[in-house]
Amino acid sequence: MSQGRSLQTFTDRELHTLQDQLSQEELAIKKMRTYEHQVQDPELQKVISSMREQHEGHYNTLMRHLLSQTMQ
Repeated sequence: MSQGRSLQTFTDRELHTLQDQLSQEELAIKKMRTYEHQVQDPELQKVISSMREQHEGHYNTLMRHLLSQTMQ
């Protein structure tokens, strides 16, 4: 992307894909939270917590992309 060009807008298909991925990440976060409370092993809880944090990071990144589209 050249510096003089404005931010790219997403196509309808890209927006749909982005929204679908947001839903998938949100589901993964909910599952990891449930699993964190179900397991007894502290080490396994750490692993699951780390996975939840990764999915939260993915969700936040995708949300920033989606919000950048709506701000234009």
